[in-house]
Amino acid sequence: MTPLNPLRIGSFVNGVIRENSVDSSLLPDGAVTEAKNWNFDRLGAATVRTGLTAVGSTVLTSRPCVGLHNAQGGTALVVFSNGSSSSIYSYNGTSWSVSLDGGTASVRVRFVDFGSYTIALNFAYDTYSSMRFWNAGSSRHWHNTGNPINPHNMWGYNPQLGEVYKSRIYVAGDTAYPSRLFFSSVISSTGRITWSPSVDYVDINPGDGEDTTALKRFSLELLLFKPNYIYRFRTSGVDPDPLIKIGTRSHESIVEGKRGLYFHHDSGFYRYSGGYPQEISRPVNDIIEAIPYSQFDDIAGWNDADHIYWSIGNVTVAEAKESITFKNCVVRYTESSDVWTIYSYAWEIRRGMLYTRGTTLSRLVATDMGHVATHNSGNTDLGEPIPYRLRTKWYDFGTLATTKVIQELAALCEKSLGTTLSYLTDEKVQWEGIGDLKSLSTFFDKQEIRFKRIRFQVSGMARNEQPVFLGIDVTGGINEGISNYASN
Repeated sequence: MTPLNPLRIGSFVNGVIRENSVDSSLLPDGAVTEAKNWNFDRLGAATVRTGLTAVGSTVLTSRPCVGLHNAQGGTALVVFSNGSSSSIYSYNGTSWSVSLDGGTASVRVRFVDFGSYTIALNFAYDTYSSMRFWNAGSSRHWHNTGNPINPHNMWGYNPQLGEVYKSRIYVAGDTAYPSRLFFSSVISSTGRITWSPSVDYVDINPGDGEDTTALKRFSLELLLFKPNYIYRFRTSGVDPDPLIKIGTRSHESIVEGKRGLYFHHDSGFYRYSGGYPQEISRPVNDIIEAIPYSQFDDIAGWNDADHIYWSIGNVTVAEAKESITFKNCVVRYTESSDVWTIYSYAWEIRRGMLYTRGTTLSRLVATDMGHVATHNSGNTDLGEPIPYRLRTKWYDFGTLATTKVIQELAALCEKSLGTTLSYLTDEKVQWEGIGDLKSLSTFFDKQEIRFKRIRFQVSGMARNEQPVFLGIDVTGGINEGISNYASN
């Protein structure tokens, strides 16, 4: 029997690495196996995320967002479906009002800014074009005919995807022409474009058996995505066969960050920076694999200065002793450090975007329940407290063969009110409470925690401020050596 060597559990510089990806024995000390609503932006600490703050009042109660856009870099537009139709709402800095109604219910609406106009695609399809255009600065009206966009040239077509590339608008996703890329004329000196859809198009390998799902300009290329392929278009030609055999089912999952273009594929999340895409989601692979196939085309992404976020819906992960459900899950990737964490919200986030208005720069998100909110703002999610939980990897203090006893330890946490410390040992499934954290350093003595291996959990509900967890110091205990102790 010998004194137990002191141990500091903390640093958290590696973020979340799931045990399904790497066994605890190989995990670095700076990693945790679960972090619900924590981030690791402060080097060496884990901080509970900030919340969602409402932008105006609820736009359309209990209804899902199907489109979000920052028109001309200054006017927020959101599209909500009410079950029988959809409407575009605009924000004047104080409140939301209907800008255009009568859209087709429940379809995804996308927007393209071109010249001084914003173009809505797939809003409503009848005998006319699905294309509408609007000038936020000079008119309240959306037009489906006339200069300078001339959408009437596209009557009879229903493109759902659009992108600006080399002074033209490119559109795709018409269900009648699922592999066809249409393009406008080059913008004139007066800002006008025209369309000749019977001749101005390129068919993107229609024999590959897949339909176009996304369109995105990146660097000097226009990328056309299908579920399992990416084609690169450069105006003078297109890859005749897919050089890149990884694509996406969700146009909304594509996000451009500092290090490349990020997107979801059936097999994980990828970064494309030219060449072949690189998978980045291995540390959280079991969570990614738990996304139901039915949610693949609904995955929506957005970014801030150093992070990429993807809303992936509800996911249930089967673990060795239990199943864990992350409700309205958002996975978050830090570009500068390759660190992952997991967020969970009271509502499902359906869209996210960068928003500017005057001198204000922020990120807006829209939910499945009629809200538009500023992301990473405030201490609660639209008034709902933020539940948080962090679980460390397993610690065996050098070997699994011996029995150890922790008698003293201290938990280090700023703004610790409402935070509880627990532990789990060996093969047990029930977490045991140690106590509540009450100050920067909360000391727990007279403990008799016997184990061969142990992990810790900190959990609580954030309402008024965000706790910052710095770690655990195991300060006293004994190593009993090899014994007949059984954890059950």
